[in-house]
Amino acid sequence: MIDILLAVYNSEKYLTQQLDSIFSQTYTNWRILIVDDCSSDKTCAIIEKYIQKYPEKIVLYKNSRNIGNPSLNFFKLLKMSTSEYAMFCDHDDVWLCDKIELTLIAMKQKESQNPDLPILVHTDLKVVDCNLNVLAESMVLAQKLNPNAKTLRELVVQNNVTGCAAMLNRKLVLMASLVPKGAVMHDWWVALIAAAFGAIEFVDRPTILYRQHGANQVGFKNASKISYVFNRFLNRHEIKSSVLKTYIQCRSFLNRYRKILSPDQKKLLESYLQVSHGNKLQRVLRLVCGGFLKHGFFRKLGQVIYI
Repeated sequence: MIDILLAVYNSEKYLTQQLDSIFSQTYTNWRILIVDDCSSDKTCAIIEKYIQKYPEKIVLYKNSRNIGNPSLNFFKLLKMSTSEYAMFCDHDDVWLCDKIELTLIAMKQKESQNPDLPILVHTDLKVVDCNLNVLAESMVLAQKLNPNAKTLRELVVQNNVTGCAAMLNRKLVLMASLVPKGAVMHDWWVALIAAAFGAIEFVDRPTILYRQHGANQVGFKNASKISYVFNRFLNRHEIKSSVLKTYIQCRSFLNRYRKILSPDQKKLLESYLQVSHGNKLQRVLRLVCGGFLKHGFFRKLGQVIYI
């Protein structure tokens, strides 16, 4: 059984397309766990119609108050999950029909190589606009990500796992179900756990139409466009803020798992925290010598300039 973890809030515009795409999957042994964050539109009415038709397939939980943070709702869903596997799901995407099947095949293979370990499997995504017109055949290529960056050293600095394209096994769900303080995003946090204590596998194939529209919480940015690179460098505050969040997350991760991290892992995380101290030259040297540079020339350059 697979739990599909769906967080919704005022999702009436795209929710039906997403639910229909899930019910069209080639793999059918799943259920959908939904947390509604106090929607004021027809979101719950849409879900109730599906529940009437498929009562055994959907569980709906309604928050008593609006949390306003998708990641916190996803962590709540992780606590609710009891199945062998779990998949994050965004309300505004469309899943390709073999998304679950392809991801599960890769998961089973990775588990056979790494028994009893927390495993994360994630795939590429096809980026589309609000009308499902393709903007990029591969998000990994368009954003110049490195899906082979799977170590704790690499992931503490830069996330390359997109939650809605990920599957977690039971061991990883259990390790991630306590809501962390300081996590940047739920997908980044579970990636750190898998990197530290288990394994990560990337499937080099899009399994999802990743819809971009004005209301996206976290959107697609085409790193191949000069305009994007130029605007990023102009937004000094945003870059500094994003770097600061990585230190906060690193400290939170170190504190949460200190008792089970290896000595080398604790040393690595403590070394990354030291990057924020000292003068500019000292910080750059710690960044470079510690191997904490991001993937891609412009990301590295941004780190060095704004550290």
